[in-house]
Amino acid sequence: MKKLKFIEISPSFYFIIILCVIFRVVDYFLYSVLFVFLHELAHIVVAKRYGLRIKKITISPLGQIAHIENIEKQSLHKRINISIAGIVLNLIIFGFSLIYTSDKMQLIGKINLSIAFFNCLPIYPLDGGRIILYLLGYFIGDLKASIIINKIGKTLSYFIFFMGFIQIILYPYNISLLCLGFYFVKNSKNQYLYYFYKLIKNKQNYEKDKILKIRNVLVDKNFLIKDIVLILSIDYYIIINVANYGKIGFCIEEKNLLEYIQNYGLNGKIYDIYVKLKNKNTFMEEKYDR
Repeated sequence: MKKLKFIEISPSFYFIIILCVIFRVVDYFLYSVLFVFLHELAHIVVAKRYGLRIKKITISPLGQIAHIENIEKQSLHKRINISIAGIVLNLIIFGFSLIYTSDKMQLIGKINLSIAFFNCLPIYPLDGGRIILYLLGYFIGDLKASIIINKIGKTLSYFIFFMGFIQIILYPYNISLLCLGFYFVKNSKNQYLYYFYKLIKNKQNYEKDKILKIRNVLVDKNFLIKDIVLILSIDYYIIINVANYGKIGFCIEEKNLLEYIQNYGLNGKIYDIYVKLKNKNTFMEEKYDR
């Protein structure tokens, strides 16, 4: 029973199998499943090398997706190494296929090149989307990065969906792009909000297990809380220096910001956090002239 719970099969995967049988592309489908499995196995091997646990494996129309526990706690380069491992493996197999000229090896090469290219697309949760999300999140904040990836992903998803109709016209009965586009459009909704919710919910736990870099920011006391939230990242800990008439009046740590958001929401200004902390007799050094 534990093994069955470990593997989760999406209902839409069965629909894809039926379509492959109808359109007589079972051989191509089985090869694709095999090499997508090896692609995902590469992610798992690298993750295991970093001491991470695999929570479950989801089998979906995109193939197998490994859910890696606590990947957010890892450093930027480790997250990227895990994400890029599958693409590298597919490209290596494609390279070997170029050595041989048999039809079967040529087919294997094309499938692996397709899988690698497909996973490079900047659509979350594909590898390309994850890598760009991690890199952008490190430099501009996770929520900003998530919003950007969401917009890019939606645009590409609708484009793939549109190309699916052209594919049907040019190649009757081939609906692969149409299915992929539909899946992406359906799956991309609110992905960035989920990612950010996960960040907010678990950030305090990350701080306990990981020494974070400190990033200092300087804002006015009337700066909006929702604008500060945009630059939060799992890769660093923010200290907000609040200025008044050109001088730093007080500092607010990220944990205070997250506590305020969880209790009072995103509305308000930075100074509201200071007032709440002061009323709770939280130690803060105030430098305002009275």
